[in-house]
Amino acid sequence: MVHNYSLRVRYGETDQMGRVHHASFLHYLETARIEMLRDLGWPYADLEIQGFLLPVIDLSIQYKKAVIYDEVVRVQTTVSITGLFRMDFEYHLFVLDNIVATAQVQLACVSKEGLRPVALPELLVKSIEQVNLNAL
Repeated sequence: MVHNYSLRVRYGETDQMGRVHHASFLHYLETARIEMLRDLGWPYADLEIQGFLLPVIDLSIQYKKAVIYDEVVRVQTTVSITGLFRMDFEYHLFVLDNIVATAQVQLACVSKEGLRPVALPELLVKSIEQVNLNAL
């Protein structure tokens, strides 16, 4: 599954050089990830209500080209399940058809109450696997 989410760069996300500040990319990735889960039928708020949290355990961003105020960024996201507790997200960020960044984020599944690793919800795993199979 390839999920696309678009946003327009806001002035407050830029630095003194008029470019998107590197930390703003974290918000873009998180928003795209949350919207992807929502579109899969798994709003993050529902996961929390069910007692699950998905903290980031690894993050890498490769910046390719500057992004400036008022440009529209398209975040293309894919997800895969890597084991019982982990999900890997891959991102490609575009302005028009130009790639401006790539990123990888790994999440772990923990219990909300004890913050200990727990298996990803079975139905979430099945939803992702089914969508990924349909994409083939």
